Formats: sequence, C-alpha cells, structure tokens
Amino acid sequence: MTTQNFKMKRGVGYHSNRRGVVIMLMAILIPVLLIISGFAVNLSYMELARTDLQISSDAASRAACRTFGYTKDKLAAQNAAKKAANLNPVVGKVLSLRDQDIIFGTSTRASSSSKFVFTESTNKINSVKIDFLSAASGSVQLPIRIGVSNPNFAVAQQAIATQSDVDIVLVVDRSGSMAFAVDEIASPTVPPKNAPIGWVFGSPVPPKARWTDAINATNSFLSTLAGGPQEVLVGLATYSDYSTIDVNLANNYGDITAALNYYSNPFNEGGTNIGDGIYSGITNLQHSPKRRSQAVPVLIVLTDGIHNWGPDPISAAYAAADSNVIIYTITFSQEADQSAMIQIANIAKGKHYHAADVTTLQQAFQEIAGDLPVLLTQ
Repeated sequence: MTTQNFKMKRGVGYHSNRRGVVIMLMAILIPVLLIISGFAVNLSYMELARTDLQISSDAASRAACRTFGYTKDKLAAQNAAKKAANLNPVVGKVLSLRDQDIIFGTSTRASSSSKFVFTESTNKINSVKIDFLSAASGSVQLPIRIGVSNPNFAVAQQAIATQSDVDIVLVVDRSGSMAFAVDEIASPTVPPKNAPIGWVFGSPVPPKARWTDAINATNSFLSTLAGGPQEVLVGLATYSDYSTIDVNLANNYGDITAALNYYSNPFNEGGTNIGDGIYSGITNLQHSPKRRSQAVPVLIVLTDGIHNWGPDPISAAYAAADSNVIIYTITFSQEADQSAMIQIANIAKGKHYHAADVTTLQQAFQEIAGDLPVLLTQ
C-alpha cells in the first residue's frame, strides 16, 4: 500500500469518526436544550401568571372597597370583588375568589409620609384586602411539561384598597330659580306654584322648593360621610350673581347645614354664576386653615340652571384640573345645562349626575359618596 493510499484511507475513517461523535453529541444536547428552553418558557409563564393575578387582585380590592363605601354592604362588596376577578383572567383562565379571600378591615398611617397598616376589623371599615391563592380557586398549569412531574403550580398575590383622605367643598346654586319646585319652569314674573299668596323674593323660601330639596340631599350626604370610616373635611361655597365662601373646610358638618339654612330666610333673587362658584370652591380647598396636603381635593357643583353671569365655568374647570381638583357635577331640574356640566366634570376628571327629582338628587349624592377616590395601599 502506498503512502498516498494510506493517507486517503486514514482521512476517510477520520472524518467518519468525527461525524459519529457530532451525531452523538447532538443526540445528547438536543434533549438538554429542549429541557432548558421549556424551563425558560415555564418561568416566563409563571411570571405572567403572577402579573395577571396581581392585576386581578388589585381590581377586586378596588371594586370591593368602592362598593362597600357606597353601600356599607359586605355581601355587595364581595360580589363586586368576585365580578372584578372574573373579568380579569389569569393566563386566560378565570380564577374565582372565595368569601374567605375577601377580608374587611381598617387601614391607618401615622403621617402622610408613612405606609398604611391594615388590621382586620368589623368596625370603621375603610379597606378591603384580597388574599388570592390560585390553588384554592383553580389550578394553573405549565405550558411545557418536559422534565416536569407535576404541571400544576400555585400563585399567591395580595392587594389592599383603602378609601383615601378627601377634602370636599360643596358648591351650591342659590339663584332665584331654586325657589321653584323641580317639576315647574322658573319664571321671573310668575311666583312658584307652592308659594303662599303675596310671596316675593326676600320672603322665606316656599314649600317644595329646589333649594329645600338641595338642603335635604346635602344633609343626607353629610350623614353618610359622618358614618364613614375616615374623617372627611367639608366646606361650602354658594353662588347666585356672585359667589361666597360660606364655610371653610372642617369636620363640623352642622356649620354646613346652618349656612345653607341662612339663605332660606330671606331667599333672594339672583343669576347663575357657576364659574365664580367653582373659583370660590378652589380657593376654599387651597386656603382653608385645616386643608390637608395628603387629601384628594374634590368639588361637588350643583346647579338647576344655565350659567348666565360672571367668568366662564369651562375655564374654571380647567383651572381646577390644573390644581388636581376633581369636580363632580349635579344638574337638578330639566332647565339645567347638562351638556356644560358634563364637560366640566370631564375636564376635571370627575363624573356628572342628573337629578330629575328629589329622590334622584339624594341618590346622586349617595353615589358620589361611594365613588370618592380609592387608593391601592398594598
């Protein structure tokens, strides 16, 4: 055999051996790579499940806290939490909350810079804690099962929602049309239908007047706040041709009622200066001696008519929004400019309510009481 032939045969055998080794290595490495890839996919999937469960827990706690704040009904709050959880599936699967996962209590903090501390409680409830454990509500399974003996895994998340501190100024219309009943058209020449014979502006407010309805609804609203778990400071501004700051922010709600009653006798004629009322409300929120820097500032603006005097209320709404003041608006009677008040509420990140009668007026105030800002405190 020649040297050349030997080298050729040696080369063929050598390369054949290399190919064999490579094939063996691939046979070993491919399953290993598949296991590693599956492990990475499963880790990502588990992290996604944790994120989804946190979103579901947050939504459930906020829904429960908001509902309880409005209804004071634990069952209604539990149902709201379960509904919110169902609307926020975890990796595509609906996990159901149990009653024992929904815990009512009180959250407090030592100062505005301190963390909230939650304590389970049956009195002065201002917080709802969601203790969501996926294994108790339905199993979550890994998508890649290579190298995994049990594809089921448990994810646990917690969330606590707390009714935030709120400073509120009521901005109430005391224009001349508020002397009329809600189901009649105000007139500058015809007295209210329920007024006694000879009644004129400057006399006591007539029976069944919108003004009296507003006072009654306000008193009901204040009673709801007084029975709530946290201290809400309330102030008052009123307006007709011009606005006044009647009561600075305080926790003595009787001052609000007394100030409103003051305008009942005599009840005077006047225009509808909504813009000036909003500006007075902002001033009250920002400059009252008892204002709280950590509280959410809120205006509740009530009118039964159409702005017809003074600064533009839309500009006032933008001024409120620039100061992070939330505005809820309520229109009372069919004569009110609902379109403008909706716009004002939208600008200042609030909501609009329309009340056609005294019952729906009280309901509007109650809904606002339940809709006041809720914070996620864990």
